[in-house]
Amino acid sequence: MTILRPRRRETVFLTGVHGFLGQHTLRTFLDESRCDLILTARQDKLLYDDLAREQRIAAYEPLDLADRDRVRDLIVRYKPDVIVNCAGVVNVDLAETQRETAWKSNVRAIEYLIEGARRVDARIVHLSTDYIFDGTKSPYAEGATPNPLNYYGRTKLASENALKSSGLAHLVIRTSMLYGAEVVRINGKKNFVLETLSKLRKNEVMNAYTDLAATPTLIDDVALALIRAVELQKTGVYHIAGPELLSRYELALQTADTFHLESSFIRGTHFDPSKETGIAERPRSIALVTLKAQTELGIKCSGISEGLQVMARGLQNIAEIKNLKVYE
Repeated sequence: MTILRPRRRETVFLTGVHGFLGQHTLRTFLDESRCDLILTARQDKLLYDDLAREQRIAAYEPLDLADRDRVRDLIVRYKPDVIVNCAGVVNVDLAETQRETAWKSNVRAIEYLIEGARRVDARIVHLSTDYIFDGTKSPYAEGATPNPLNYYGRTKLASENALKSSGLAHLVIRTSMLYGAEVVRINGKKNFVLETLSKLRKNEVMNAYTDLAATPTLIDDVALALIRAVELQKTGVYHIAGPELLSRYELALQTADTFHLESSFIRGTHFDPSKETGIAERPRSIALVTLKAQTELGIKCSGISEGLQVMARGLQNIAEIKNLKVYE
C-alpha cells in the first residue's frame, strides 16, 4: 500500500505587488492557492488595508530591485521556494526614452533575482511580452524566433535570455495588451480600457489607433495562469493571451458598448511613430498561439465581451470593499 504524503506548502517571494499585474497575482494567490507569501514593492508599507490581517502573508518588505545586496539578502533570509517577478517598466514609450531606467528595471533586476535564487535553489517565474516579436509572422508559438521592434521588447527578450542561461528552473509567461480593474496605481499609466473609460465618462475625446492590433488579455486570466503554473511547478515558456485580434479602435468601441457610454467621442487615428514625439515603434498586428497553455494549464482566456464584464464586476467590487484605500 502506497501512502501519499501531502506536498509541503510552498513559500512564494512576490515582487511588484502594487503594480497592475502584482495586485491581481497577490489576490489570486490568496484565493486559488495554499502558498505562503513574502510580498515586496518599492513603497514603505503594503497599500492594501483590507489584507492587513491575512495570515498567509508572512511578511511585506520594501524593495528596490536595483539594490543588488538587498535583493540577495531578502531572498537568503526568507528562503522562498519560488520567486514570482511582477515588477518592471511596462510603459513601452517610457522604455524607449528612458533606456537606462528600463534596462535596470527589466534586465538588471532579473539578474539580481537569479543571483539570489541560486543561493536558496529557488525557481523563478517571470512575465514577458508579445513585443519580443515584430508581428510579421503572426500568430507566434512559444518557439518562434524573436525580433523586437522597440527597446521595451529588447529588455524583455534580454531578461528571458538571462533566465535561459542561468541554469535555474524557471518559467516565462508571455502575454499581450493587459486590461482589467485596478486597486492601486502609483505614478503609472492606466491600461487602455481604463483610459478609455476615464475619458468617455468625462465626455472627452479618446483617440484610438485603427491600424494597431493585438489580442487584449484580461489580467485575471494571466494571474490565474501564473498561479496554476506555480502550483504545477511548470517550467519553460507559455503564451497567455486573449482569443480575439482587435485594433485599439475596436477595443474602445467594445468598451463603450459594455459600459453603456457614448461612443461618438472615440476617434479612429493612424499609428505613425515618426510623426509623434516619444512614441515607440510597435508591431502593427500581433497574436500569440495559446494552445500549450490551454492543454497543460487548463487556461482558456476570456473573449473581450466576457472579459469586459468581469472587469466591470471587479471595478464594482473594489468600490464596495470596506477600508480599501485606492492610491493614485
